[in-house]
Amino acid sequence: MKRIIGLALTAGILGACAPLTLEQWSSSYAHIPVGATVVLNEALPIRSGHTRVFMQDGRVVPKGGVNMYYPHCNFEVVTLSDGSARIEPGRFLVTRHRQGHVEVVQERGPTQVASLVLVSGDADGSAPPISRLIHYELQSDDQTDVRRLTCHGGFADDWEARFPTLAEMHTVLGDLVRWEE
Repeated sequence: MKRIIGLALTAGILGACAPLTLEQWSSSYAHIPVGATVVLNEALPIRSGHTRVFMQDGRVVPKGGVNMYYPHCNFEVVTLSDGSARIEPGRFLVTRHRQGHVEVVQERGPTQVASLVLVSGDADGSAPPISRLIHYELQSDDQTDVRRLTCHGGFADDWEARFPTLAEMHTVLGDLVRWEE
């Protein structure tokens, strides 16, 4: 009996170290695990007046250039940039992850338009689009100002919105970022 328990325990431990399956890679419930290392391969300049650097399709994009309806990620620092700040290439330990969502901000109530007709911001009473996201809290002894990596699944109606998959995050981050478990 002890032998069977030992074999089952060994198989479970080895299975936990095995590479991700295609099903896990494409699941919106899989995530970079706590204890993994996020590796930044290139320096990321932080624009003046910002604390985040956005990435989509394997490249850095300005916030206004992000297609919010498709998966995207951003690194975030604590200190507001004066235009000279950069996140340098390095290794960051994932200390925590948590899921959340953000809503599209909409003005409620009547709005006056060019035709001078009053219309409601959400006449049909539907909920605003949301983006489901995963925050990865990061730690680095060398770059203590780096706070986290956040990846979004893209804005969609509540019933359709989902968390980004690992495969989507890999596409968003391209060669800029990789992770090691």
